[in-house]
Amino acid sequence: MKDNTTYYEKKAKLLSTLLSNLKKEEEYLSYGDADSAVKIEFKNEPILKKLEELDQQFLEADNQLIVSQVEIANAEKVFSLLDEARRVQLNVQQKLEMEMNSAKKELWEFRIKRKLKQHFLQNSGLSWIKNYC
Repeated sequence: MKDNTTYYEKKAKLLSTLLSNLKKEEEYLSYGDADSAVKIEFKNEPILKKLEELDQQFLEADNQLIVSQVEIANAEKVFSLLDEARRVQLNVQQKLEMEMNSAKKELWEFRIKRKLKQHFLQNSGLSWIKNYC
């Protein structure tokens, strides 16, 4: 990596994309569209991987400690984006958990109805005398 400015610019760009996706996820979840939100979540995985790779490259590079005002400004932008992304991610996580709990509840209700139906069918039996089969 040549200089820290390009590192911070690349990181800010990736974080901006991630943040945009998280906001879309949050919006979909507020409408109750968990399927679309999960699709976006899968799109975030490669972005997170690129962020990790970028950080690893930065750590492995021989970076000097001389810091310019531009680098400081870019670093502040990165930290600001990180804070906002964390905040939105927490909201998304909470909404996803609510959707998951709702889906679990629906699944349990379906299973209970199915078991009750099977129980009633077994207990009532098939009878020509009672006029039901």
